[in-house]
Amino acid sequence: MVSLDELKSASSIEELLAEPAGKYFVDPTFVFWYPERTFHGFSLWGRPSADDVERLNRLNDAVLAPQDGRHVSLVDLRGLEGADPRAFASMAAYLSARWQPFRERVIRQALVRPSGFAGAVVSGFYEVLKPSFPVAVFDGVGEALAWLGRGDREALVERLIGLRDQAGGAAGVLGSLRRLLCASPCRPALAEAARALHLSERSLQRHLRRAGTTFQAEVNAARVRVAQGRMLAGDDSLTAIAIDVGCASAQHFSAMFRKATGQSPSEWRARARGARRESAPGRAMQGPPPHGKRREGGAARDHEGFALSRAG
Repeated sequence: MVSLDELKSASSIEELLAEPAGKYFVDPTFVFWYPERTFHGFSLWGRPSADDVERLNRLNDAVLAPQDGRHVSLVDLRGLEGADPRAFASMAAYLSARWQPFRERVIRQALVRPSGFAGAVVSGFYEVLKPSFPVAVFDGVGEALAWLGRGDREALVERLIGLRDQAGGAAGVLGSLRRLLCASPCRPALAEAARALHLSERSLQRHLRRAGTTFQAEVNAARVRVAQGRMLAGDDSLTAIAIDVGCASAQHFSAMFRKATGQSPSEWRARARGARRESAPGRAMQGPPPHGKRREGGAARDHEGFALSRAG
């Protein structure tokens, strides 16, 4: 059984993906951990963007490797304050596309929910998606780990979650840069951005490396975010949007957008509008289940004899 001192901090997403076991990764909006092949998870906080969720999902793919076998998973969302609707749409699309491998790998998953409205959103999320593996929602990490049969990991998980404080500096710079780029995505320049943030170019690049990203990646992401907002808010043509966000052509815009989201701009617009309609109040959110309890539904038993709800 490994301790935090024995875990290795991955300096990039690519480093963790190359060999996940025994590593963790600290991002400005989440901490992802993979201490052993039979147990992993993540903590997500603040107001994550669609780009944040997409980075997290790259790490989530690490748990789907066939050689890793089956595992239990902890998702800590106590620090979640809210999220861009596009972030929820991104997570929904990711999970919907991977239900089968998750069903084959995940024994069970525990979610630790935040308080207030964000907690209701978290609790109702899987009511809409209907996962193919057992999920239960809790108010605390200890009871969630007990349900997973990993109560021996509570001290490790709490220390891992505490690592989010290390992301504070990079998170502040990254957030400021993203706001700056979204305000003016057409002609961004590293030198100008660094001056606006009262940093040297070298310092800005160091913060970005620590956050697992690059200036050009953030420029492209800002253009995609601005374009997504335009596509959701109105019916402007994709060519007009492409020019307005600084792309040289509609073809360049489409290639950049597809690389970032896995979909063409027109496909994303149709799917995001559909997801927004599905998640409107009165449809998707059905409120949180009782404290530490499962939703009622068909029952199944895992190899330890727990009665579990099985959705889907």
